[in-house]
Amino acid sequence: MNFIKEVLWRAAKMNNYHKITYYLNSCIENNFLSHAYIFYGPDESAKKAIALKFANKILNYDFDFNPDLFLISADTDEERSINSIRQLKKFLILSPYYGKYKIAVIEAVEKLNIYAQNALLKIFEEAPHHAIIILIAKTIDSIPETIASRGVKLPFWQQDSIEMEVNDKIIETFNEIISDEPKDLYYIIEKFKDYSAIEIFKLWLWYLRTKFLFNPNKKLNNLLKTSQNIYFKLSETNINPKFAYDELILNLNMNMLAK
Repeated sequence: MNFIKEVLWRAAKMNNYHKITYYLNSCIENNFLSHAYIFYGPDESAKKAIALKFANKILNYDFDFNPDLFLISADTDEERSINSIRQLKKFLILSPYYGKYKIAVIEAVEKLNIYAQNALLKIFEEAPHHAIIILIAKTIDSIPETIASRGVKLPFWQQDSIEMEVNDKIIETFNEIISDEPKDLYYIIEKFKDYSAIEIFKLWLWYLRTKFLFNPNKKLNNLLKTSQNIYFKLSETNINPKFAYDELILNLNMNMLAK
């Protein structure tokens, strides 16, 4: 990747995180905190770091151990995750030790089994006014709607570097894909046959983020959400690349009809 493209990619990523941090700080400063937040996307380190920083800023407490902060780690196994959710319920019932809030940060929510999910939903339904729960997940679709609908959703973009060469022909093809002109999307995507699907989607995400940075709009936002989920499926579940392209084309056609 040349210098300009590297700067644009990093600017898009950092601009997103800056907006999230600014929003969360504004919630604290204006005393407009939600009882639930959902940090989703494949950038695991950023999600956890910002979640803990947000929690400690609310609690005004920055030591290694905070009695008003409860963390369920991503490496918690299935059996322990159920026990941790039960412990969380007991933790939230108690009044805060130092301030106004008790905060729980739950990593890898998508790994919770149905029993843990039901227990978590019950906690949401009965949570006291001093409780704030931050959920961390790979995708928003991996969380049951009954839980996802209760939180403020904040996306964390993919942080992987772009390893394949970005050439003008690929950029021109992407421009053709998102143009409003009538076209055969399957024919256009055939131009990528010399590349792996995961390479194309990684570059496609970089392209959309850069476009969104300079021209944020609903169409690009929808494409970003869908494309990020498709990329996750390609990298984590090894779905058939044809299905990945089919899903992208379906979303592109829906965007065209909705304009």
